[in-house]
Amino acid sequence: MPIQPNVIERTVFFKLNAAPAPMLDLVGALAYQIVSTAVRLNVFAALRERPSGPGKLAQTLGADERGTRHLLAALAAIGYVSEKDGRYHNTPMTEKWFLDGAQLDMDAMMTCWDAFLAGLWPHAPEVVRTGERPFDFYEFTARDPALNDAHQRMMMGNANMIGPDVVKMVALPDGASRLLDVGGGHGQFTAYFCAAHLQLTATILDSEIALDTARPNMAAAGLSDRVDLYAADLWAAAWGEAWDAVLLFNLLHHYDLDTNRRLLRKAYDALRPGGKVAILDQVAGKQSGPATNAIVQLVGFMYYLFADGRTFTRKELTDLLAGAGFHDIQYHSLRAAPGNGLLVGEK
Repeated sequence: MPIQPNVIERTVFFKLNAAPAPMLDLVGALAYQIVSTAVRLNVFAALRERPSGPGKLAQTLGADERGTRHLLAALAAIGYVSEKDGRYHNTPMTEKWFLDGAQLDMDAMMTCWDAFLAGLWPHAPEVVRTGERPFDFYEFTARDPALNDAHQRMMMGNANMIGPDVVKMVALPDGASRLLDVGGGHGQFTAYFCAAHLQLTATILDSEIALDTARPNMAAAGLSDRVDLYAADLWAAAWGEAWDAVLLFNLLHHYDLDTNRRLLRKAYDALRPGGKVAILDQVAGKQSGPATNAIVQLVGFMYYLFADGRTFTRKELTDLLAGAGFHDIQYHSLRAAPGNGLLVGEK
């Protein structure tokens, strides 16, 4: 977990500026590498099976005992494991977020970020200087099927955390039976909508490689006969018409304002009168706290670096919806996903 300075340390680092607070960011980078190492060595899974001392855990992992001792001590210092009577245990935080599996897939997240930090982030100064990227993010992930699947499973974590709340916030029209999920990838949001509305059928429009993750997800949810997977380019494909709802989740940050105007006009044309469009994305602007604001700003830079993306303010998103002809526009914040917002408009 993020390193938590005590009162004295906060005073020294932040109030008095008597010690180099930037070191905490550098230490945070070290902490990520420690956790990534533990995930790749299956430390947390081994400790769930049997809490162990360094020697026994090293035997279980087939690892060096001294290295295992250092790793456990570092993990304990940042809150991922705790020691009692010479044996290390996972903390409740580790059990919930790394091993529960019902919400976040932290193994997938580490797989992605190990690849992104090694392959993409070193280009950041060049990208900022020139505005050009020597890579295509989607080709970068697509050329490795395992990385692409990990990316989709990482994105599923966000859907698992907020999906049930999102379904409640998007009030579908009475008798709604048809949903279009544009760029729906893994399909988890569609699955939540179909579980809540038993009369609903859906189509997920995305690339073939993205839908490789949706296919087993729909089968596992028993939705293969209710969800159509449409592999196509969203700009070239015909979206059809008379949909009851169109989902544009984690999509608008890929495009500039003019392109998003085109996107929302396509959504408007695809809906029946009274149909709903729903936008889910990170929202820039005034936030509830400094941590949430930092998350949005850091993610905004990541979007820029990886895919020439950006974040928009609530007003910009509302204006986009209104400009496309939508009315009764509602905004919802999502407590479980700081910095994310949900906007719903009606045709």
